[in-house]
Amino acid sequence: MAQSGVMTVSNRLERRARISDLLRSADVEDLLSLGRADVLSLHLDTDPTKPENQRPEPAYRIWARKSVLELATGLGSSERKRLDELAERVDARLREDRPGGRGLVLYAADGLWREYVLPVGVENRVRYGFADLWPLLWVREAYTPYGVLLVHRDHARLWVTHLGEAELVEDEEFHLDPSQWRFASGKPPSFAKGMGMPASRGAQRDTFASRVEDHVRRFWSRVASAAGKAVEELGVGRLIVGGPPEAASAVCDLLPESARRKLVGTVSVPPQEEWPAVRERVLEVAREDQRRRHHEVRDRLRNGEGPGGAVLGPEATLDALLRRQVLVLAADRDVDGRAWLCTGCEFATLRPDERCLTCGAGLVEASWTQVLPALAWRNDAQVVLLEPGLLREHGGVGALLRYR
Repeated sequence: MAQSGVMTVSNRLERRARISDLLRSADVEDLLSLGRADVLSLHLDTDPTKPENQRPEPAYRIWARKSVLELATGLGSSERKRLDELAERVDARLREDRPGGRGLVLYAADGLWREYVLPVGVENRVRYGFADLWPLLWVREAYTPYGVLLVHRDHARLWVTHLGEAELVEDEEFHLDPSQWRFASGKPPSFAKGMGMPASRGAQRDTFASRVEDHVRRFWSRVASAAGKAVEELGVGRLIVGGPPEAASAVCDLLPESARRKLVGTVSVPPQEEWPAVRERVLEVAREDQRRRHHEVRDRLRNGEGPGGAVLGPEATLDALLRRQVLVLAADRDVDGRAWLCTGCEFATLRPDERCLTCGAGLVEASWTQVLPALAWRNDAQVVLLEPGLLREHGGVGALLRYR
């Protein structure tokens, strides 16, 4: 039996999904500090396939320059001067070279520069004050990595996809070579017998077919084991299995328990069908899984299913965040609103008070989407951004609590 190598993923996988790594590095603390309100947050659609971005002066560069200038309107002289300096730094960066990805995110302030080149697009957006991580959080949520295992009787492929970006992680081809199989008698079979077509009828043919099935089953078992190891090493939390129904079903049953818990669905894939033809079917399963997860979070909030119950609505959620009770913060992607924060003691309110009720310092106005990630980080809480409108009747936000 010849084969091109069992999926030795543990020895060969060094790449990690860039999207999955967003906001997991040590510099996140700088971005989430409520102690500074002088950060320019710029999110740009730099997709090089768009005609407007192929001009000598690309559209994203024009938009960035114009939007930052408009943002300075209404600021005090010292803040306007600081923002003008940041705008010059950003413009110089954008003129150096064209970003290599479809999206570019920049965070700039005195002593601070963070840059993320994304393989997916983002909407043009600019904020000044507290760092605006909302679009990055949405990218991380919307492009959750899925492992996609395509398996047939004689070959298997493992992919990682992010609902729009796909990368071939490992490819294995397994060939059945009956010339190397021995029969029970130990006598080498004739060529015809070795190919499963003996001159005598009956037992020899049945023995050959049985051995084929046995080797196919062992192949599926190795595929399931290797795929389980791969998704573990990649940090992939969700798995889709595709292939002819018999192969997909068998591999699902043979997956290690840890991988089986990550299984979210299967797709029917004819033999030898290539990834581009399969991709849309796989992505639809992933999208349906994402919708299901979002609705489950909403239902848990409504039913108070956190360890300490749940809260719904901006005021109750903000109060829980300030008390550091929040385990999971959930919000509609398009949630809107304003909040006022104290950069001294990190008190926050939804009322436009002039002074902090705790320490008496002045309050800084900010977008609700600038405030929520920073407060969630102080709670060591998971942030889940939901499809637009799921929590609209509750003000667009809620939280599962650790304790009451």
